[in-house]
Amino acid sequence: MRNVLKKILSHIITFVLGICVSIALAVYAATSISSAQVTYTGNSQSTVQGALDNLYTKANTWINPNNNFGTPQYYAFGTYRGWCSSTDTGCNSYSDFPTSSTNPPSGKNVYAAEYEDGGYGVCINRNGTKHCFRGRNWAYESQHVQKVFSDISCTGDSSYVNCRASDFRCYVGSDGGVSCNDYGAPARCNVDYYGYVQCVE
Repeated sequence: MRNVLKKILSHIITFVLGICVSIALAVYAATSISSAQVTYTGNSQSTVQGALDNLYTKANTWINPNNNFGTPQYYAFGTYRGWCSSTDTGCNSYSDFPTSSTNPPSGKNVYAAEYEDGGYGVCINRNGTKHCFRGRNWAYESQHVQKVFSDISCTGDSSYVNCRASDFRCYVGSDGGVSCNDYGAPARCNVDYYGYVQCVE
């Protein structure tokens, strides 16, 4: 009988201790942690909340780890030569892409862009942010355009992606072409696989 009582008492003590430990852990977890208690490198934020917000922003920013083409450097609105072969006389009849304007054309929310390496693309100003889609870069831009238009459903298959919202429509093709329509202007820019760089209203 004594052994039975000892076992029951042992179980009761274990149960009570378990409750006490759980309460202590819950209180500790609920305690605020100051930035002085956390050591980390690579972040200039002075508070834990600021550091977490900064890391969230970086994680939520679209980064292309395989894009070695650089970023757009020059911008224009009009029709230009772009990529042209010696046999493409139609394309060669246009002037070279201007390389003097480093600012987007005033009052335009869609315009053409030239990259550091001489490639071409189309840019839009959507929700206060500039987004550029490079031609002849299907593997990346087919995902990039869907990221930009994440608020709607995009359509497409292995040869194209078409994203259409109330403000813009952008198309990326596996043949290297890209185009965007600004429904507010209205205006349209495209870089096609033949080599034309064109923006029209």
